[in-house]
Amino acid sequence: MSKRDNYRKGWIMYSIAAFFYFYDFILKLIPSIMMENIISRLDITTNQFGVLELSFYAVYTPMQLFCGPLLDEYGAKRVLPSMIGVCLIGSIMSGWTHSYNIYLLSRLMIGFGSAFAFVSVLKIASEWLPRRLYPFLSGLTTTFGMLGGIFSEAIAPLFNQYDQRYFFTGICIIAALLIVLSILFIEDGESHEDSVFDIKLILSDIGTVLSKPQIWLAGMIGLCLFTPIQLFVTWAIRFFSQDLNVNEVVAGNITSMLFWGACVFAPLAGLIACKINKKKNLLYVGNTVALVAMLLTLYSAHVDWISAMLLMFLVGTGVAVQPLVFVYASRQVHLHLTATAVASTNFIINLSSLAQPYVGSQLVETSKQVYSLASWRNALAIIPLLLLVNYVFIIFLGEIQNDDDN
Repeated sequence: MSKRDNYRKGWIMYSIAAFFYFYDFILKLIPSIMMENIISRLDITTNQFGVLELSFYAVYTPMQLFCGPLLDEYGAKRVLPSMIGVCLIGSIMSGWTHSYNIYLLSRLMIGFGSAFAFVSVLKIASEWLPRRLYPFLSGLTTTFGMLGGIFSEAIAPLFNQYDQRYFFTGICIIAALLIVLSILFIEDGESHEDSVFDIKLILSDIGTVLSKPQIWLAGMIGLCLFTPIQLFVTWAIRFFSQDLNVNEVVAGNITSMLFWGACVFAPLAGLIACKINKKKNLLYVGNTVALVAMLLTLYSAHVDWISAMLLMFLVGTGVAVQPLVFVYASRQVHLHLTATAVASTNFIINLSSLAQPYVGSQLVETSKQVYSLASWRNALAIIPLLLLVNYVFIIFLGEIQNDDDN
């Protein structure tokens, strides 16, 4: 098979895996976009809802350590359809239950399956597409995720008004279609037919990657840059509704601008990174834009909704450079361990989700589900604080060189 045919096949496989990441992002954001619906349906408190939100990451985050080695050692052809199937089962359970415990179990399952989405895309990209395009592909992959976020925020008001089972029926159909496509088209760049599960091999791969300080630096940079999405988006609709005195539709549109900013600029940042040698400059610029825009969002005195949309777009623009950390991480290991490096970095990034209960605990109600502006600022101050600390991590990150391959 010619190199051109390989690339064509690679783009097909990349597209299928990237659409799973789009789907994964919708699953990840379900609690935030359907908060009122879920609280009402399950008859739970805000604190119990916080546990539901954390449950996804309680599995998703540690699984990042294992999904990379599993993909490296056993291939996407085996792993990807199975993990989409786990997400499908979890979606069915969460869409039709009124039990808090069953819903909690469904979120754990979805977190388990979703852990493989982003890593699978970059694993396929590293095996089948030109290595010199890896920074661009990292950014393009993020765009798929951000589109999932945009879609989620856009439909949130609709599915808070109507029966959520319509929504879950749709995403279950999408999952079934993805399973079929992945079985038909996904192939491995190297043979894994004789591979049998070996926990020692998995742990060895993890140990090799986590022993590299630059992996940890890349992960911490990504963690800080991702906090506007990881920590803020869950509360953003309610924050803007109260701060600007707008309805949920307008608040959802404001929040979606964060995803639009990242969606537009992530591939652009990747393209620029393919052309320049001093890629760290992009991290400095992105971090600064995100920090300034986040400070203005939280501490401006009741700006109008148009200004809030612009600020959210700027936050997303800053966040758009975050996929570059996966490029830095992937260059620290042999090509065979690319997925492990990406997944380990993603594990470190998602540790920021552990701060979610802290945010919830700092919100003091002034009346039923209404919080003071000072309470919001106190709870969300952790985001600009981490972005400020991020400059230290960027300083110590070692620079990498561009690839010359085709």
